[in-house]
Amino acid sequence: MKRCPNCNRTFDDTLSFCLEDGTPLIAEPASADSEVTLVSPSPELPPTRAYSPMPGAPQWPHQAAPTPPYGPGAPRQRRAWPWILAIAALLIIGTVVIVVIAVVVPNIMHPSSNDNRLTPSPTPMASPSPRPSPSPSASPSVEVSDVPTDSDAVLKQLERLENEWEKANVNADKATLNRILADEYEGDAGGKQDYLNSITPHPGRTWRYRNFDLDLEGDTATLTYELDRIDGENVATSTFVDQFVWRDHRWQATESHAVRLK
Repeated sequence: MKRCPNCNRTFDDTLSFCLEDGTPLIAEPASADSEVTLVSPSPELPPTRAYSPMPGAPQWPHQAAPTPPYGPGAPRQRRAWPWILAIAALLIIGTVVIVVIAVVVPNIMHPSSNDNRLTPSPTPMASPSPRPSPSPSASPSVEVSDVPTDSDAVLKQLERLENEWEKANVNADKATLNRILADEYEGDAGGKQDYLNSITPHPGRTWRYRNFDLDLEGDTATLTYELDRIDGENVATSTFVDQFVWRDHRWQATESHAVRLK
């Protein structure tokens, strides 16, 4: 008999390990008071019958059945039929494209080869109705000039402008002088810029005009007059000859020359 040192159960001598916990069994002398041996009966399988091959039949070596490669961790083989279908579809599409190009392109490049094509007839164009030519007696419109032609009106305009000019001289008003003087102005003191740079104010000065004389020719006016400049008890009298031009709808001074009388 054999005994399990862990659970103290006894087993048959044919066993080497405990049926409960797998502990190795130790041999023990048989006694009348020992526990009944617990042996799990194992079912007996029917004996395997050996079949002898038939006389004259070829004997093939025994081969184990192949293990399917789909166990855990085994690489799964990819199916090849989707690729075959894709390649076949590409071949079909490429063949269709080649056929279409071979049929359509020659007809586009050589449209005159089709003898059954109808030639469209040109649509008759309506002739334009003749327009009446302008009468030779009609003359083009002439731009109306706004240059003043009335000598009396021009004289009054220039008298007011001379008074404004002298007032700007007394106050050294360069903005007003820049508007009255033309860009090409020339005077006894030089050009326009020299005039503006040299002007100085004269506080308390007064003035008076006399003997205006106007010479009007088209858009040019020449004004001659005498001017008294009064600074307290000092009176300076000069004869001026100023020339003006009508430009931008107003008179602008282009020249000014003075002769001192006293």
